[in-house]
Amino acid sequence: MQKRTIIPLGCFLLGSCLVLSGADEKRPTFFFDGQQLYVGMSKQEAVASLSHCCKISPPVESGVERQPAPENTMLGHFILSKEESPQRILGAVYFSGGKILRITRPLDEEIDTFNDGVVAFARAIKRSLPAEGDGGTTVRVSVRHERITNAESDVVSFSFPNGRGIELHIGTLDKPDTQTNKRDFATLDETLEP
Repeated sequence: MQKRTIIPLGCFLLGSCLVLSGADEKRPTFFFDGQQLYVGMSKQEAVASLSHCCKISPPVESGVERQPAPENTMLGHFILSKEESPQRILGAVYFSGGKILRITRPLDEEIDTFNDGVVAFARAIKRSLPAEGDGGTTVRVSVRHERITNAESDVVSFSFPNGRGIELHIGTLDKPDTQTNKRDFATLDETLEP
């Protein structure tokens, strides 16, 4: 896998951890072109706010969220850029009971989501996760900085109760690698600990 495709994904995962670590401090909020959205916000307020910057597809008037959804799926609306052509998907919003139930957005728009290296990297993470069924599992996420003799790196660790884990190293070599002539790198390792 090419290392240059791993770096944006590594930054994406590191950013995810940092964003999630601050989630307890205040209500999580997303901004779309300066317009604020949060879970629990009224549908009417959200639609009015988004009308200043964005287009919602399908339109809210379509009532898509009232339709029965297949099991394990949620029905929602894409949030599209209003001014750009072609329109770019900025995120998605899901309503239930007249309020926002869920909001999504890309963490990094520079990642080529169809890149074979990025897809392989994401699948490697998924394969490393313990199979706990649909009930989910608890995960401990930590970030630490390391300095070794020829590089610095940030290590993002995902530790599971069964002793398995995933470590993502995102780093920079002091000197370019002799084979690739690149300094930035990312590695993904599975771990077993007591």
